[in-house]
Amino acid sequence: MAAVNRYGPDYTTLVFNAHSKALVTLGDAAASKAPTLFEVTNFFSREATLMWLRFHIAETFAFLGIFDTASKGQIMQTAELILDNEIFGQLNLDEFLSFLKQFKRGDYGKIYQSSRPNPQEFLMCLRPFWNELSVERGRAEQQKRIEQLSKERHTPLTPEQEQHAEEIIKRLSEKFDLKKEEQ
Repeated sequence: MAAVNRYGPDYTTLVFNAHSKALVTLGDAAASKAPTLFEVTNFFSREATLMWLRFHIAETFAFLGIFDTASKGQIMQTAELILDNEIFGQLNLDEFLSFLKQFKRGDYGKIYQSSRPNPQEFLMCLRPFWNELSVERGRAEQQKRIEQLSKERHTPLTPEQEQHAEEIIKRLSEKFDLKKEEQ
């Protein structure tokens, strides 16, 4: 229920459809409100999250031309190792898709030798991605704080706050006799 409260009644659609789009930058993914792999597991099931991961891993292997040489077990175990990792399970769906996009571009090297995939290399590529992501998450959090402070500064006063401010100004002006100085 917490997921539905946080993401709205269309949570299922959000998880399995809306996050198939390619994001522009890692910063966009870090700032995304998409659920994490752990949250998807808690809301749906471990098997549903593993199915989502396996689909995207298999699709990446197909793009790289190594799907036919990857065993079903390699894809399944790679998904399990990602989900079981304390760090990687914290990736939100957009972040994971951003990783795959960057991985396809070759930003993290290659995971195969003579057309045979090495899932261990794939998992090792997640580490530098996580480090980059941590920096982006920090930037996103800092931007949120800046925006929040900006909103707080520009928030109009309520009538009660205005009245209280006027009373303080009146008392200060009487105490320091500011009206005489203005004349």
